[in-house]
Amino acid sequence: MDFRMLNEGLKLIEQASYILESISNSPGVTPLQFLTALDSNGIQGSERREVLLEAATSIELSLASVNNETHPTIH
Repeated sequence: MDFRMLNEGLKLIEQASYILESISNSPGVTPLQFLTALDSNGIQGSERREVLLEAATSIELSLASVNNETHPTIH
């Protein structure tokens, strides 16, 4: 197992999560909102933006699949 690659993937998911939290602490952030936040954070590289958008999409899909009003989900 390539732990370096795994660690990098976890860092990208963590960064996407922080960006999502800066937009909203509730599920439902749109791709346009996320891309605007990337611009605001000075994240320019197209490959990095694409990977972060994919990570954010995965997070949002996971949150959308959890519908538990007793324990609200946060990023």
